[in-house]
Amino acid sequence: MHQTLAASRKTSHSCNVLALSSRDNPAILTIAHRGFWTATAENSLASVRAAVAAGVEMIEIDTQATADGRLVVIHDETLDRTTTGKGTVSELSFDVVRASKLKAGAGGDAADVTDECVPTLEELLEEARGRITVNIDTKFTRDLPQVMETVLRLGVEDQVLVKTDVDPEASHFDVLDTDWFGKIPHMPMFPVRKGKFAEDLRRIEALKAPMIEVKFTDIADLAEGRAEMERQNIRLWINSLDVSHCLDFNDTRALSNPEAVWGALAEAGVGAIQTDEVEAFTRWLKTGASETGRAWAR
Repeated sequence: MHQTLAASRKTSHSCNVLALSSRDNPAILTIAHRGFWTATAENSLASVRAAVAAGVEMIEIDTQATADGRLVVIHDETLDRTTTGKGTVSELSFDVVRASKLKAGAGGDAADVTDECVPTLEELLEEARGRITVNIDTKFTRDLPQVMETVLRLGVEDQVLVKTDVDPEASHFDVLDTDWFGKIPHMPMFPVRKGKFAEDLRRIEALKAPMIEVKFTDIADLAEGRAEMERQNIRLWINSLDVSHCLDFNDTRALSNPEAVWGALAEAGVGAIQTDEVEAFTRWLKTGASETGRAWAR
């Protein structure tokens, strides 16, 4: 029914989140965690350019505000690991944060220093404009209104996916009351409950999610929600990051046995995988993905 995965990846992909997320798109989406940082520096403009060059469909980035209210793109609460600077981002002025240089890769004391500085959210979204979709992880809920205002002001809402935690059992979802909901694609995040995945998917239907990010304790539980995801046109996102703790479905094991990790996830109906191993993952998609993996959306 669908073209093969290999053929689909030869086609220039859309920068529209809803088009990419639709189950009509047969490709398994590659999500580069904090940008393509292994080739550059985490959450840097260079990591955006590297992801574009690699043909990645989406990058995940982190943002938070400085003491004087500037949104910058950095994961940790402090500058210490990823930059030459020191101190808590939210307690420092933008000028101080900006004066720091990013360290290569995942940073740390032994990492090389790059010429890159900590980018603003605006700068990163401009770098990505028309080239790649962006998943924004807002590190602190207090910054979410400013993040949404920035996305809408820049007019890049079609290529941005914002995620927040939700409780499927809640009587009301507060995100429905925000002024940005329905204008910017939103991805709910929640854990898969044993025997209740399909029920929880029906509970969140009001959120009109194009994609959901979940954690599971048994991969077999994902199959229960497959029909409901098809009905609502929801794509399933799973992290194979070593820190995601979805059992042993992680990047490290995937490097030695990609079929046991990425292949198994695809067979379970996963249509988007966030990874720190972009090169290995895209190589598997192009040359080693099983026929079952290519048919994730069936």
